[in-house]
Amino acid sequence: MDLIRINDVVGAFGVSSRTLRYYEEVGILWSSHPDNKAQRYYDEAALERLKQIIILRKLQIPIKDIITIFKSDSTAALIQSFVDKLESLDKEISALSELRRLVDDFLHTMLMNGIKKISAIALLYEETEKRLATVDKDDEINLDRLERTSREALKLHDVRIIRLPPMRMLTSRLKTGRIVWRDDMQNLFAAYGFISNPGFRDCFFRKEPNDEWTMLIHIPDDYDNITEYADEDFSGGLFAIASSFMDDMIDIFILLKDWINESDFYELDADAGGKLRCDEMIEEVLPWDIVEKFGRYQQDVFIPIKIKQENQDV
Repeated sequence: MDLIRINDVVGAFGVSSRTLRYYEEVGILWSSHPDNKAQRYYDEAALERLKQIIILRKLQIPIKDIITIFKSDSTAALIQSFVDKLESLDKEISALSELRRLVDDFLHTMLMNGIKKISAIALLYEETEKRLATVDKDDEINLDRLERTSREALKLHDVRIIRLPPMRMLTSRLKTGRIVWRDDMQNLFAAYGFISNPGFRDCFFRKEPNDEWTMLIHIPDDYDNITEYADEDFSGGLFAIASSFMDDMIDIFILLKDWINESDFYELDADAGGKLRCDEMIEEVLPWDIVEKFGRYQQDVFIPIKIKQENQDV
């Protein structure tokens, strides 16, 4: 039986290693460690299950429903999830249609009252017409289109700009260079007196180039590092952040980068070769007892930014 390494699965399916581990934690995916290897490996059945999960998530079926679907021996749970999603979409479409009607009425009222300098609103009206035009019902449904549609439907809410101070951080990378990962990462440094506090901006997970994740936790500047873990100086700086649930994390990173690239005030803080000043990070924001009770992770995702040169004095 062919087994596929977690890194290869990440590359082939476009999911993060953290998301794969999350799917295992909630019981909808499985892996193995053949011959006591450190990395996770997935068999053919697991990969088929992963394909099913990805399709359901792109259709925005909640994880709690997916758990129920896979526990059921019939298609009843799957059908009910689709019915629930259709009802949710119908409510959203109805609300958006009503909003469009109100905006349309407002626009025509302005026009009827002879207000001339509304070119921006007129352009917005034309763009809205284009976006709400009926799509070709014969368009083929494929995974790429489904992924784009799903990402567009997510949207970003409440993008925030914050400045993190410089900090000395203890990392989950051993002094030998190997990155450590275990299922209860929040307790990794507990023996040394360091406990992560979700939402306190003192503990982060940083994405490494090979899709491994390093945990970083704030330690005093004068701490004598007697642990087996390496420490480093975190430079801090300006970041754009947005909220995400675990299974939407990759899409939110993409949307947040798009938001930065389209911003009039900010740009990615990267060198001439496109390398970011600081690799993408996340911070857990739900208290750990809530995570353990509901099996639901929520994060803030962080991307380093800088003020555009022309706006330095703003």
